[in-house]
Amino acid sequence: MKMTKIFLDNNGTTKLDPRVIEAMLAEIEAGPSNPSSTHSFGRAAHLRLSKAREKIAEYLGAEPSELIFTSSGTEALNLAIFGLRPEGHIITSKIEHAAVYHTVEELQNPVTFLPVGAEGHIQLQDLEEAIGPDTSLIVLTAVNSETGVKNPIDEIAAIAQRSSIPFVVDGVALLGKEPFSIPSGVTAMAFSSHKIHGPKGVGLLYLRKGCNIHPMLIGGGQEHMRRAGTENLPGIIGFAKAVELLHSELPEATERMELLRNLLENGLKGVRINGTGPRVCNTSSITFPELDGEALLIQLDQMGIAASMGSACSSGALEPSRVLLEMGLSREDALSTLRFSLSRFTTQEEIEEVIKNVKSGFNYRE
Repeated sequence: MKMTKIFLDNNGTTKLDPRVIEAMLAEIEAGPSNPSSTHSFGRAAHLRLSKAREKIAEYLGAEPSELIFTSSGTEALNLAIFGLRPEGHIITSKIEHAAVYHTVEELQNPVTFLPVGAEGHIQLQDLEEAIGPDTSLIVLTAVNSETGVKNPIDEIAAIAQRSSIPFVVDGVALLGKEPFSIPSGVTAMAFSSHKIHGPKGVGLLYLRKGCNIHPMLIGGGQEHMRRAGTENLPGIIGFAKAVELLHSELPEATERMELLRNLLENGLKGVRINGTGPRVCNTSSITFPELDGEALLIQLDQMGIAASMGSACSSGALEPSRVLLEMGLSREDALSTLRFSLSRFTTQEEIEEVIKNVKSGFNYRE
């Protein structure tokens, strides 16, 4: 009998929506398509690129000229951080994604890494106290991808705006989880296609009108001279379709994912949910006290269930999650923690199957 596969690592990547596949296939079958070419094929491709940009801009409440297509959320964040060329002090947090955390370290600027506690988000007072006369950039995530905890982005944006400091937001784990609008105090915001049932290899940087940025990729004049290189048009078409689908899917999908996430958490006794602050609908960081997280992950995989630890493998040795350690977990508890992340395709039957398998297969105290 074939084992049923259950995918609960959707913060790592998501399956392609069949409607996205259909849109991409139509673009692939359209023939040669370089939007920079001046012949009829190129002009038609440029028109399709413009329409895709307009669809995403309409959803984000932005102007099409404020959007820069990239190869990933990581590239979008790198472009924002390096491209804004901060000359002074930078403020970020201790629980940022590596695409922010290590990029900021690379700049060699003075950096304040704001602390977090069990809540899993920064405190506004800490941010205001960290701002100095030479602060030139604030970079923070909207949603932590390991815990699902949200930062108070609206309030942070207001502080940044009052202080006239550019504010870059990692929005990768927010898009597709709930409706939102980009606050006026946000300078730039990064997104990724493959986290919302779109294709891999496509990211996006929103850059507020009037803000200048220095490109990292030099060559042609694509993306209004801000990111050289021929656009991945099939991928962009797929990304635009995935964003367009959010109009009809949210907020109902948000409510459904939250119900299923709560069902999972309530079905497992004797565990601890990490992050007491407000969370997005799809993410559970669950500590199984005194159990080996790596062994649990392998055992789940053998049951046909995909989850993750939210930690990195360095030199062959599994290291505890930096995020969880900064939130106050011990090394042992961090190594006993798994992340379960749902998508709008996750079903109640799948969650019930996970609960049943975990209860029967894991020897933990309820």
